[in-house]
Amino acid sequence: MSDYVVKIALVASIIFMGYSISEFAASFKTVSEKIGEFLSLAKENSATDSDLRRTNIFLSCLLSVGYVVLVYFSNIVIWIVALVILKLVLTLFVSDKVLIQVLRDGSLSKKGYLVSKYDALFNAMMGFAFAVILVM
Repeated sequence: MSDYVVKIALVASIIFMGYSISEFAASFKTVSEKIGEFLSLAKENSATDSDLRRTNIFLSCLLSVGYVVLVYFSNIVIWIVALVILKLVLTLFVSDKVLIQVLRDGSLSKKGYLVSKYDALFNAMMGFAFAVILVM
């Protein structure tokens, strides 16, 4: 069982790292266009701010819990699991704050963009580090 979990965790870490790198590499213009599309879809579907925040938190928590479970059952020391949990909670917090700012202002600020960009960089580093730990 553990061998399968380690392999799945390795694949998940690589996917997490790749997604985070793509988020880090996205330009302000690209992110702003995505936000414009997101806001128009939300308006079109009559989604409230609380619905959007609830969905964001639920999906982010679901993915984070899945990743943490894989990390935990990969027979990694508990303090690394705790660091992963701490980083994912910080990412959830950043994501929610940026979403609140976007919903309030209708656009992404440079500060929100930079915070999201560096959060993505640290997520990519965490995914890479965990993949290396699993391979060793």
